[in-house]
Amino acid sequence: MSNAQRFAAIFDGLQQAYGTFEIDKTSSSGKSQGKARVIREPRTTEHFEQHLAGQGAGIGIIPINEEDKCIWGCIDIDEYPLDHVKLIERIRHAKLPLVVCRSKSGGAHCFIFCTDWIPAKTMQSTLQHLASGLGYGGCEIFPKQIKLFLDRGDIGNFLNMPYFDAENGLRYAFNDDGSAATLQEFFGLHAAHVQTPEQIQSLTQAVVEGTPIVDGPPCLQTLCAQKISEGGRNNGLFSIGVYLRKAYADTWQDEILHHNMSYIDPPLPLTEVNIVVKQLEKKDYAYRCNEPPIQPYCNREVCQTRKFGIGAAVSDMVVANLRKYNSIPPVWFLDVNGVPLELDTEALQSQTVFQKACIEQLNFMPQTMPRRGWEGRINQLMKEMAETDGAIMEVSEDASINGQFYEYLDEFCTSTQKAEDKEEILLRRPWVDEDNEAVHFRLKDFEGFLRKNRFSEFKTHKVAQRLRDINGEAVQLKIKGKAIRVWRVPLPDVPVGGPESKEFGTRNTDPF
Repeated sequence: MSNAQRFAAIFDGLQQAYGTFEIDKTSSSGKSQGKARVIREPRTTEHFEQHLAGQGAGIGIIPINEEDKCIWGCIDIDEYPLDHVKLIERIRHAKLPLVVCRSKSGGAHCFIFCTDWIPAKTMQSTLQHLASGLGYGGCEIFPKQIKLFLDRGDIGNFLNMPYFDAENGLRYAFNDDGSAATLQEFFGLHAAHVQTPEQIQSLTQAVVEGTPIVDGPPCLQTLCAQKISEGGRNNGLFSIGVYLRKAYADTWQDEILHHNMSYIDPPLPLTEVNIVVKQLEKKDYAYRCNEPPIQPYCNREVCQTRKFGIGAAVSDMVVANLRKYNSIPPVWFLDVNGVPLELDTEALQSQTVFQKACIEQLNFMPQTMPRRGWEGRINQLMKEMAETDGAIMEVSEDASINGQFYEYLDEFCTSTQKAEDKEEILLRRPWVDEDNEAVHFRLKDFEGFLRKNRFSEFKTHKVAQRLRDINGEAVQLKIKGKAIRVWRVPLPDVPVGGPESKEFGTRNTDPF
């Protein structure tokens, strides 16, 4: 087995598509910026050979396959600069079977590998446990999806592979001593840390023995084990107090004094503890999940299952991984509680339309939230989408509304019964004027053909504009002594894809 074949077997995933990324520049934060593309065709060993040889743009793999299973997953740590050696030390100290690779931007891709295919949901959940335990609870997790709707065009998100240009590149794995691993050493790291499906399922964030945060948020269990230091003491004690109010309703004021002395380093003075207690005596108390020190250790999915976790204090819906298919109009996919939801633009603007999509596709109706909060949430998702490789995918022109329109025009002009002479235009037939290399027809006849084929996206003025875009023009023909308004479009071929350089809206006049 060649190096490329071995590498391809380790990073197997979706077969029918793959990604590429060409770096244009590096941002001030250190993250590489460029053009990401999704190639909708099967990948081959040759693609991996070119990747390892540093040829082309490199390859990105979608980890979830056609059966919604994975053989590898990744925690994507976008932190610049990042001390990779300290990260590896933490991983090995926690005895986690992760292989750390340098990302193209200098961050870290922490891979976990499996000996066999496991459900994407299991892989994702396991990595969420591990990420929050390491203090990277807000990082991206691959696979991003637990299910793909391939029949709707949803192929998920890809991750750029390590070892572009092999040892000559900068996307290498790290040995345990922090040195760069050769490709052969990477194969050794994979062999040393690959897990069985049963081992991966058991890799959940362990409750630290002796912790008092029983059935509480996993973030607090981790923080109490290592003690909360200066910079996070007040918020940390507040969230501990939220847990104590839930778990020790009658004695929580006494318990918070004990927890302050045991798990806050150094302990807060009594005056500040009393301020926290007064804050907690209000009715609308809740964990401060979005603030340090607990934010980096957040594991929402696990916390929701705990008796004294976040429960109903937060929304009943987790939304993430917005993707856009740049058709006309665009099609959007958004993961709701891990399941892809297909949306149009209006559904992103209106919570009512969004609820309808959830009811029809996911069989549940999410709660609404204040409009300002919803708009902020969508804006954040769109910002993350713009920063995520391959989240905005270009589609072929014939898959767009414009493409469909020109296909119907081509069919109307070439496949329907043609007029023998211009008089038969009155019989709703297109007439081909071979001398002038043009085809003539009445606009109402073509619109009738579109309605017959259930194409109703364009009103009359838009139909006229699309005809102008291919150098069509409105003219008059004298038929049986009457001036008949018709459209003339050029022959020999009506372009199926439509003109790429034209856009609707350049003219607003309509001869009809």
